[in-house]
Amino acid sequence: MIKSLFAILAFTIAFTTAGYSQDGFDEWNRNYKEVNLIKILQFERKYADSIEMKSGASAYYTRTDKYRFNATFLGEKRKIDPQVLRSMKNVFKLFSGSSTQLDGLIDNEYLFQIGETQFWAPIQKQLEKSFNKEIKKGKETHLFCLFLNEHSSNGLFNTLLISEFKKE
Repeated sequence: MIKSLFAILAFTIAFTTAGYSQDGFDEWNRNYKEVNLIKILQFERKYADSIEMKSGASAYYTRTDKYRFNATFLGEKRKIDPQVLRSMKNVFKLFSGSSTQLDGLIDNEYLFQIGETQFWAPIQKQLEKSFNKEIKKGKETHLFCLFLNEHSSNGLFNTLLISEFKKE
């Protein structure tokens, strides 16, 4: 009888835990497509150049997406560039109707590198403490970012707002 109960318990545990993620990131992986960020940024630069050639530097367009990718943290942080925050708010206003969602959400941006390309990425404030504790200078991390693209007479902004991260 005890062997039967143990077998039933083991069977139940095996099948009820089979649906759970190994690392808890299944939902993030479904919602944020894995990309080659360098190719995305190159494409966005070429597209902006082509628009400027056809319509001039003041041609306005925006785009958003959700991406995930690996990057190396270079150990530097700074206050978010006011122009970057303004661009983010412009895109949020167009896609969600309100830019106030960003108020108080971001203070800093962190420096990352992929290959030879370095970029600053703003991070949500509630993630900073964990990020600083878990990700050390020179270490790779898997970033889940909201991509906010804006092209205007102020230039091209390809902003990667860190929504989550995973230590590699």
